[in-house]
Amino acid sequence: MTPTPAPERWRRIEDVLAQALQRSPDTRDAFLNAECASDTELRREVDSLLAAHERQGAVDRLAADIEPLAAQLRPSDDTLSGRTIGHYVLGERVGGGGMGVVYKAHDTRLGRIVALKFLQAHFASEDKAAERFRLEARAIAALEHPNICTVHEIGETDDGRLYLTMPLYEGETLQQRIARGPLPIGEAVSIAVQVARGLAKAHARGIVHRDVKPSNVFITSDGVAKLLDFGIAKLVDVTLTGTAVGPLGTVAYMSPEQAMGVGVDHRTDLWALGVVLYEMLTGERPPSGMAIAMRDPGQRTATPRPSAQRPEVSAALDRIVQRSLAWSADERYQGAQELERELLALGYSTDVPGGGAPVASGSTRPAAGRVPAWRSRRAAIAGVATGVLALAGWFGTARLRDEGRGAAAGVAPAATTIAVLPFADRSPSGDQEYFSDGITDELIATLARVDGLRVASRTSAFAYKGRNADIRTVGAQLGVDKVLEGSVRRAGNRLRITAQLVNVADGYQLWNESYDREAGEGFAIQEEIARAIAQTLQVRLIGAVARGGEGSAPDAEAYDLYLKGRHEWYRRTEDGLRNAVKYFEQAVARAPGYARAHTGLADAYAVLGFYDYLPPAEAFPKAEEAANRAVALDPTLAAPHATLGYVALYHHWDFVRGEESFRRAIALDPNYSTAHQWYANLLTAAGRFSEAEGEMRRAQQDDPLSLIATVALGWVQYHAGSNTAALDQLRRAMEQDPNYPLTHLWESMTLEAMDSLGAAVEASRRAVATSDSGAIHVAQLARVLALSASRGEAERLLQRLLVRGSGGGYVPSYEVAKIYEALGQPEQAFAWLERARAQRSHSLVFLRVDPQLSRLRKDERFERLAARVFGG
Repeated sequence: MTPTPAPERWRRIEDVLAQALQRSPDTRDAFLNAECASDTELRREVDSLLAAHERQGAVDRLAADIEPLAAQLRPSDDTLSGRTIGHYVLGERVGGGGMGVVYKAHDTRLGRIVALKFLQAHFASEDKAAERFRLEARAIAALEHPNICTVHEIGETDDGRLYLTMPLYEGETLQQRIARGPLPIGEAVSIAVQVARGLAKAHARGIVHRDVKPSNVFITSDGVAKLLDFGIAKLVDVTLTGTAVGPLGTVAYMSPEQAMGVGVDHRTDLWALGVVLYEMLTGERPPSGMAIAMRDPGQRTATPRPSAQRPEVSAALDRIVQRSLAWSADERYQGAQELERELLALGYSTDVPGGGAPVASGSTRPAAGRVPAWRSRRAAIAGVATGVLALAGWFGTARLRDEGRGAAAGVAPAATTIAVLPFADRSPSGDQEYFSDGITDELIATLARVDGLRVASRTSAFAYKGRNADIRTVGAQLGVDKVLEGSVRRAGNRLRITAQLVNVADGYQLWNESYDREAGEGFAIQEEIARAIAQTLQVRLIGAVARGGEGSAPDAEAYDLYLKGRHEWYRRTEDGLRNAVKYFEQAVARAPGYARAHTGLADAYAVLGFYDYLPPAEAFPKAEEAANRAVALDPTLAAPHATLGYVALYHHWDFVRGEESFRRAIALDPNYSTAHQWYANLLTAAGRFSEAEGEMRRAQQDDPLSLIATVALGWVQYHAGSNTAALDQLRRAMEQDPNYPLTHLWESMTLEAMDSLGAAVEASRRAVATSDSGAIHVAQLARVLALSASRGEAERLLQRLLVRGSGGGYVPSYEVAKIYEALGQPEQAFAWLERARAQRSHSLVFLRVDPQLSRLRKDERFERLAARVFGG
């Protein structure tokens, strides 16, 4: 039996192997002769490993397609500095390698600094490999997550060179950080948690990274870990499935199954993360999968414990590392979220930067594929993929610092997840929908404040209203393991509520109960249900969580009025919001100490102001007054804090106070989707687009079936200049609901930015039709008609808006200004922007980032206006 080489010996074998694999067959032998001249045993080990991987794989069958592309790639010493590519002006080169080069670039459209990575080759548009690159890059670009440095845009120069647009960060790679010595344990755990979150996102999309290592993790100056370089990832839906060995050291992070040339899945990434965690804790790498693969089965031993080198490492953290590095993939963690939960449970890191919540999604077990051979052709292909998709942070410290502190801190996933499905109205007259919906809303709000419980949001739960959905389907789509369902029957003065708690995995009931009471006891019943569920699931109910204000519940009539107000508020139409105000005001009049009624009133006025259904100067102060009253009555409620942030942003144009309020709301309820969504709006207005996308993604994760969160993500991408991604996102929203006006409005704006004016006009006409001629939708139609030379119709629509204003209706001055801008009348445009300022228009917070104002921003009057708005 051959003795197992020592760890330092394995590191030497791995390094030589990695270097050999990057050489062509005709130069490899000479390299090995020189490198192993005095060490025949080293040469024998490396030769055996090379031979073990000379197997035919899927990637070899692609070589005929990709080798011509690889042949075109040559290190280029030309400079692109100073050139203008689309709306980017290139600055200095910030990094590069044999396959690509990265330049700092100024985005003239949005006034921001980005990184552009160019391939050092000219691709013909019909080239199969180029098309494969585009397909793969689009898939990677879809991985938008706070812990993934993603691709914003795929572009092509006039001479056929493909490039990627990416964020540019300030910070360093984890490799650079480890080079200074082992990390503090809390910092190492925090980074591992963030990498696990990024991997969970990728795995949920069927993408295996396959090259997780310290040089592919970038740590920003704010402490956020960004996963880099998905260029050699295995995409389940993409043909390119080869395992690649890239820069020196990659072999050291390969799992045993990668080393042996057998099928791999997402668990190979968890092995690599285990290696990275071990290295962060000790400053050294453990024996690699390659080393383990060479051992005789009888000689396999457990991975060394980090505590052997660093005694302060706890036994629990030792176990996590050792399980991550289990020989068999079946013995490792079966998903990145499982690993993340155990890391968070250690208690080292409760405030993890980046805001990336666990991904509630379907399978994290992509179909396993066979590891292809490590042949010379594969090496060239791997180099192409790595060069194409290596991200800017891989090349060292970047120039641009992200504004702000980063997205809201992530929180540990709850021990139990639950969805409350809409309770069915079983009343004889069938007119108690508002009551059954209200009971459901209140249960969601109550259970959301239970310690140890994570609750699916209202929007996602109500997507199943009226549908006889299978419990397992609900569980998979909402990422929950328990479902509460029930019914309400109200007849005369009697009320009967039934409820049952079902386990998603097997469909068995965990608890059920019926309540026969007086009609006015609905408020008390929903708290009883919450207490019963908390007891059943053995989680802790925090006080009388359903009650808000002065320690007492509202009377029956006030509660009924409150439920009617919420029912109308969720309609989000002008009539519905005005009716909501009426009901909430009546509820407040009957029960002045009922905090939730004040919260509802604040929300209704805030949305009336945002959608220009009421003049901002009327709507927002009333929203602020009601929200302040709600906070005074119950400071633990998240919703009124979020509404105060909304008012601070849109009425006071106060970014600092707005951000404080949003962060306070998120701290009180990290799963409150609306707070994340509104916070993303603020970040967008501030030009902090990467953070904004992270927050909007978090809103989607907390509310996966929310239409507004889905659409608003496209809106954020539009403002960031990622128009292709925005259009794709908006069209996905149309599949969810083809009649949602905002989708068509923002689609029109995006198409306008892409100079597709004919399509923009058609999208605007759909927005006008589905919104019943809402003012902002009519204004956008007038604008794109003016830009597309249909001036007559544009002017007629403009006059309709002005007549509406003269008749006492509210006309959004900000939108009118943009019509005049499109008509080529800047004097009128600035006059209407000044009018918007006098009206305290909420839209003015987007002055500096609105793509439709790009031409006006060149006028010296613009900065004077902006100074009056923002106080600068």
